This record gives sequence, C-alpha cells and structure tokens, in this order.
Amino acid sequence: MKKRFLAIILIIVLAISGAVSADTYDYKETISTVESLMEIIKSDYYKDVDETTLIRGAIDGMFKTLDPHSTYMDAEEFKELMNFASGEYGSIGVLIEKRDGNITVVAPIADTPAEEAGLDTGDIIVSVDGTNIKDYTLGKAASLIKGDPGTRVKLGIIKAGTSDVVYIELTRALIKVESVKRETPFDRKSEDEIKDSRIGYIRLTEFSENTYDDFKDAIEEFKAQGKKGLIIDLRNNPGGLLSSVVEICEEIIPEGPIVHIDAKGEENDETYSSTLKNPPFKIAVIVNGGSASAAEILTGAVKDSKVGVVVGTKTYGKGTVQNVMYLTNGGGIKMTIAEYLTRNRINIDGKGIEPDVKVELPDSEDLAPVKMDRDITLGTVGLDVYGIQQRLKNMGYQMSTDGVMNQATLNAINKFLKDNKLPEVKVLTKDAQKKILEIYSKDITKYIKDTQLEAAVTELQKLLKN
Repeated sequence: MKKRFLAIILIIVLAISGAVSADTYDYKETISTVESLMEIIKSDYYKDVDETTLIRGAIDGMFKTLDPHSTYMDAEEFKELMNFASGEYGSIGVLIEKRDGNITVVAPIADTPAEEAGLDTGDIIVSVDGTNIKDYTLGKAASLIKGDPGTRVKLGIIKAGTSDVVYIELTRALIKVESVKRETPFDRKSEDEIKDSRIGYIRLTEFSENTYDDFKDAIEEFKAQGKKGLIIDLRNNPGGLLSSVVEICEEIIPEGPIVHIDAKGEENDETYSSTLKNPPFKIAVIVNGGSASAAEILTGAVKDSKVGVVVGTKTYGKGTVQNVMYLTNGGGIKMTIAEYLTRNRINIDGKGIEPDVKVELPDSEDLAPVKMDRDITLGTVGLDVYGIQQRLKNMGYQMSTDGVMNQATLNAINKFLKDNKLPEVKVLTKDAQKKILEIYSKDITKYIKDTQLEAAVTELQKLLKN
C-alpha cells in the first residue's frame, strides 16, 4: 500500500513539474482525455459511479464555463421548458437565474403561489425540501422546484437585502399564464384606477406564444373606443420570446429600429425594425426591478423612440438573447447566442434601464409581530394583540390600536372571520391568529396605494396635451 501511495505522490509531483514547464510542452485536453478520465474514475474511484452521471457532470461543467443563462437540459427538463414557453406547467410560478453563483429570483409570475408567498426580485433560493442547491445548475434547481399540482415544496430563502435564511412552504399549482391582463398587479380593475377615458391600460406578465394576439385584440378595442394614450405595465415581467416582443413593438413603436442583436460575427448581427408611420398611442411604460429581458426591449424602444415615457424604478438588466436547440436524445440546450442593444444602441446587460420618472411604491407599514404562541382572551394586553389590530385596521375593520383585547377588537375579529366564511370565536385562538395573518399576507396588496400607476397617468396626460 505504501508503494501505491508513493506512486500517487510521484504522479502529482510530475504533474506539477509539467505545469511549471507548460510553455515548453503544448498539452491539449481532448475528448480522448475526458474518456480516459471517465474510465479511471469508474475503475479506481472508491464508490460506484455510472457512466450517465459522469457524462452529465462533464456536460454541466462545459456549460458552467459559459454565462449563467446557458444550460443543458435532459429530456424531462427540456419538456418542462417547452411547457413554460407555451404558458402552462406545474410549479410555484417563479422565474429564476444563476447570478453570482446563486439561484436568484428574477420575478414571481402574477397570480401564482410564488407571488402569494411574497417571493420577490433578488431573493436567493438556497434549498429545496432540505436539499442545498448552491452548486446546482439552473435546470437542475428548476426541476426540484417544479412538480405535480397540489404537492408541497419547502424553500429556504434569503430575502433580498438580508442574510438570514427563512423557510417558506408552498403548494404547487398548474401555472396557466395569462400574459395580457386588464387588472393591475394589486388585483384592481384598471377602469376603476384610471378615470381618464382617453387612456387604456394593459398589463403584460410575460412574452409567450399567445401574448401578441391578445395584445393586438386589446389595442384594436382601444382604437375603436378612441383612446389616445396607452399604459403598458411591465412590472415583474421577466421576459420571454424575442419574436413576441418584436411583434408587439411593431404595433406601437414609430418607424426605425426596435432592437439590435449583436451576435458572433458581423454577418449574424440583425436589427429588428418598425415601419409604423403614425403610432396610434402616446405610451407610458411602468417598470421595476423585476422587468427583465424582453420587457427591457420594449422599455428601451419606448424610451429611445420618445413615443412615450418610462415610469417606476430601474429594470433588471438582462441584455442577452438565448436560443433553444433540440437534441436527438430528446433533450436540448438553451444557449446565449447574442447580446441586444436598445434602439439607440445602448447595452443594458447588468445595468438595467433607468426610468424617465422615478417613482417608488410606498413602504409597507412596520407591523408588530404575532408569534401565535398563546390564545388571547378578553382583557389581554400585548404586542401580539397590537399586531392583530394593525392588520385588521389596514383591511378596513374599525377598532382602536392600543394593544388591548377589548370587546371592540373581538367584534372586529369576528366580523373578519365571518366575512371570510370562518367560524366566530370567543377567544382568539392560535389557529384564528394564523388565519388572520395568512389572509392578510395574501390580500394586503389590495390596500397599497399604487403611486407608480398614478404617476404614469399624470405623465401620459402631459403627453396628450402636447
């Protein structure tokens, strides 16, 4: 055994010596080298390793040397990607990417478990059902997160701007993405929010195969109604198909470039352009940090062409184009083939697009914690009582917020429970407290003042006066 160890040490020493004199020995790693290493691992590694695992590891290693958006997918992973592109699949409804070595949330998809659970742009997913995914490829991580509708998944999350891991349990759902909506991100009817009859509103949640057709139907309706202004809400739109966003831009962007595609070799560069002589609308685009990729193409086209104004906060900054390629084994690859530049040839990758009018949403009120570690009876005083009162008051129920469980507070609690078809109580049990917090977390966005939409209306009205 000592001789074998000495032999291994000698090999290592020789390898180091060879590395030192690398400029005098031109060694190139080839496919035969990979095959030889696989045979050595299979014969000498202390555990059994099957060839499929080694091949997948080698493939993943190749793609890790590229950018975070390029990945290999086996047949099952590729099927899931195609389901997503078609707008229907089973998961929690979140777009992720590999950023700085972490599985990072680009944006939650509207009306999905991820959005309801409060996942947001910049959150880092560190574990799935107890499995650490730090070193996972994007495709492998996505496969763990996805699953049959109705099944549960537990995610370990580091919220953006924090360092502690929190755990969130979600129920997977059949994600049917409705990419063109008339309701705002806060589930409010746009016609109730926008009182100016000259202005139409469209919210695009992504750019999928059906997005252009639905968008076209909506703007034709607005034209028939005589509307002259259009608000396009791209908040938390993570992107999608290049063809979809180009078709949409051709309907609203004045004559000239929409986007420039800068590929490998000048002969592969391409510029997509609009031939529209008279755009039908003045436009206000609303964006935030979750507006990425194709959403930034539309945003850049509006901003650079000056057909409208961009309102909100800086976009995500994904300025590359991926192509999906089928493989004969049933799998596929998604590979970055180009970067894109806006109409005015501005590179936004890693930088994002600054809005013309910066508007933040109001910060949520600091709420007292409700630990749900005791039943609360009449006369109880505590921070948890105050927290319950704060939440009920935010939802429109009337009582004093003094931290005292009095009859008025109990009456408000029971009215809330009755409104939500839950049994009334004489004592605020831990279970009833949990229900209040769950419903509040799901519905509180309905009560947030949408300052970004208000600003978009104001800015669009200014454009319509000119």
